[in-house]
Amino acid sequence: MKPNVHDMLTFIEVVDTRSFTTASIRLGRSKSAISQTISRLEADMNTRLLQRSTRALTLTDTGARFYDSCLAVKYAYDNALESIWEDKDNPQGTLSITAPHALCAAVVTPAIKLYLDRYPRMSVRLLAEDASVKLIEEHIDLAIRVGKLAGQTARVTKVGTLSESLYAHPDYIQAQGGIPNNLNDLENWDHIANEWQGNPVTYTLPKGVSFKVLPRARCNSLPDILKLTQNGLGIARLPDIATTSDEASSSLIKVSPLGDAPIYALHQFDTKPPQRVRDFITLIREKLR
Repeated sequence: MKPNVHDMLTFIEVVDTRSFTTASIRLGRSKSAISQTISRLEADMNTRLLQRSTRALTLTDTGARFYDSCLAVKYAYDNALESIWEDKDNPQGTLSITAPHALCAAVVTPAIKLYLDRYPRMSVRLLAEDASVKLIEEHIDLAIRVGKLAGQTARVTKVGTLSESLYAHPDYIQAQGGIPNNLNDLENWDHIANEWQGNPVTYTLPKGVSFKVLPRARCNSLPDILKLTQNGLGIARLPDIATTSDEASSSLIKVSPLGDAPIYALHQFDTKPPQRVRDFITLIREKLR
């Protein structure tokens, strides 16, 4: 027998989650039903697609090739449904987005509020993540990313820029004797850095100032970096838009600007994205003006 589309979509979910249990939760089905689906699919294909052990699921060579084919089928399936459901004035469905923490509070979540008010039949799934996310594996419709993009197969459009600066608490600045005339002296301050900045961290400031530092504290969450800086632990690279709240503006001082980074919207649709995606990109652009 030929495999049916729903079994193929279940196979994608199992491969993406590497777990029958997680796949069953995401699909709202029992674990045994998921296992039976994969067994039926392997019987229909007359080949083994997954190697099962008590600790992991791994694709066979045939399974890996079949997975790529299933993804193509999924996109064709989704596009077919999209063409039926798409309503420019009142779309329905779920919009899945990923964006860095730097943009979530000031840009993305306000855009989501406007989007859901405008389209009551839509729902939104937001994955806040500073690291790059695989769009296909995580079922992401739209990714918002900052900075240089390397090795992208996704379609990319620039939507704005993000200004960043070095910030510190007034008490910490005072303890260091104030902001130095020679910004190279900032190398001797305690630094707080995001994981994506690497270790050591390289800073390039205006007037040709450049230095490397070993951070005293590192974490992968902008809100935590913001809190550590507000608590006077040291100096940190922060987006200017993250310091505009009353609390942040009263507890942080800009020590030096760092420059602007481009902000991009990425998607994996073959041609132009659906109207529901294009409308959200427009809202992001408006929020970044």
